[in-house]
Amino acid sequence: MSNMAIPSLRGVDHCHLNVDDLAAALKWYQQVLGFNVVPELAFWDEGKGPLTLEDQAKTIRLALFEADGRSKGIAFGANAAQFLAWLEHLAQFDIKTFVADHGVTYSMYFKDCAGNSHEITSHDYGAIKKGLK
Repeated sequence: MSNMAIPSLRGVDHCHLNVDDLAAALKWYQQVLGFNVVPELAFWDEGKGPLTLEDQAKTIRLALFEADGRSKGIAFGANAAQFLAWLEHLAQFDIKTFVADHGVTYSMYFKDCAGNSHEITSHDYGAIKKGLK
């Protein structure tokens, strides 16, 4: 595993996510995305969630539920430097990404350990186009 610093994200308040195994999902979100349990909300989890996590900057919250079915996931925001750093960071974890050029924005898509699809999107189109070459 890499000791590389986890890039920052911006945007999104919280999203509800269904996961197969709450403990495994907690470990994945801590190791890969740098999320940790929100102490003042931990009492809500009675074993199957909601387990509320937040990112290092305390700007994004996820509510994890151990439940059947897939959630739609999250579209995280990023500037160009963050976007390019996330491509490199996710590659360190052998996480497959798909980059889409939407003409005015770029998005990368990836899945978490429970198969939920996520997106990191940026409106810094020109800088990313230049950075991807």
